[in-house]
Amino acid sequence: MEKIIIDIGSGNIKGYLINENEEIENIFLRSIMFKKNFSKENGISEGDKKELIKAIKEIKDEKPETPIYTYATSVFRMLSTENLHNLQKEMQEKLGIQFNVISQKEEEEYIAKAVGNIEEIEEPYLICCVGGSSTEMIVVKNGEIIEQLTEEFATGDVLRKFPQTAEDKADIDINSVYDYIENNFKKFPKTKCKYAIFTGFQLMCNLVTKNKMNANTFFTKKEIPYYLTVEEFYKNNENLLKNVSLKDLKEQYSKDPNFMNGIRGASLVTAFILNKIGAKIYFPSDLNMIDGIVNNLK
Repeated sequence: MEKIIIDIGSGNIKGYLINENEEIENIFLRSIMFKKNFSKENGISEGDKKELIKAIKEIKDEKPETPIYTYATSVFRMLSTENLHNLQKEMQEKLGIQFNVISQKEEEEYIAKAVGNIEEIEEPYLICCVGGSSTEMIVVKNGEIIEQLTEEFATGDVLRKFPQTAEDKADIDINSVYDYIENNFKKFPKTKCKYAIFTGFQLMCNLVTKNKMNANTFFTKKEIPYYLTVEEFYKNNENLLKNVSLKDLKEQYSKDPNFMNGIRGASLVTAFILNKIGAKIYFPSDLNMIDGIVNNLK
């Protein structure tokens, strides 16, 4: 029986159709920066809530007979009990769906399951997802999770502090951004990792910016076909800030142009993490929490 799974993060909504063979089709993507207008007192803003309901209704209307399961993360875990209850009640009344917020630990484990065990890498490696509001970091060795943690800092924080990163050309000192991240990003794995696998549309972002990548000769996994040395990735970041036109990227990614507003912030956070953990090899992938959810169902 097919089903729809909706991944609701701090910066976007992703809808997936899962068929009877457990194959995944991305059917919806919309950027909404929930954290930008979030307040402890009121939770997500009324405008963002309306956009959220509108987005889910669009998905539901396309497949009215297909059951929908929601997995909300990050900023939604920050909602007060009252605000979460009110949001869940409104979702049930207006859309007839149950609005589920998963725990931080569950999100980390789904991300780890999305990548799976890389048997060819015998030493510890990092699996990381830089989201809109939080960054999940999981260290795996011999198929076992040896460290997992989440830092409540991510793309949205860089975007708020440095709105220039969402302009066509970013006139900004890259070191000032790294200094800001350094002062606010506090949690890191204790284990140093030579290899780092990043999930969450990082492969797409490298492809759309036309970054030169190397064929993955370290292990065989079709969802992770390329790698870059960390030095290559640093150089690409400088080019992304100084020379790449955001307008051009939005035209290339017409599916959800606003998604590109966070590409520079996410890339800078990624570079910072790679440096902190002592990584030498960076593997970008488009694997997402949804892949871990589906793998968990098998």
